Amino acid sequence: MDENRMDLPSLDKLKELEKSARVEGSGIEFDSLLGLWKFNTVWKQGSNTEDSISSTLLQVLSASLELRKDKQGPEEDKFIIANAIKFGLLTLRFSGYANLERKQPLLPFSFDCIQIKMASLTILKRSLPTPDQKKRPFFALIAIDPKGKWLSARGKGGGLALWVQDK
Repeated sequence: MDENRMDLPSLDKLKELEKSARVEGSGIEFDSLLGLWKFNTVWKQGSNTEDSISSTLLQVLSASLELRKDKQGPEEDKFIIANAIKFGLLTLRFSGYANLERKQPLLPFSFDCIQIKMASLTILKRSLPTPDQKKRPFFALIAIDPKGKWLSARGKGGGLALWVQDK
């Protein structure tokens, strides 16, 4: 068993943390989210068991969530966000912007670019249309490990996700 996996919270613990975050807030702050997060586990909405097929597939494809400070923008609390999957030398990457809202908090985001690369060669790079502000996808952030080892959130579609920090 992976040594890091032993330190990850159970689904019951995540649900407990989620209830608390909805009432009291999660305490997650901007700087604690920065970095590269590797996908670990997903649970479908309403399910008490891990979606093992999706979890395994996303792990095999090295699915990741990257959050960096937007140093070019005027807003201090804006992220550059990227979601990527890899299949051998092929990488599919969506990138755009995100920000924190409310005390739980929510992390609404939108992707403005899709990129496909073969190793370091860009095969395709296209702009994406900007979605209506109210229709953006989001993550309702539940909790982050005090040592920054893992991050959990519920997506707009109701699924629960757990990422581990890529160090």
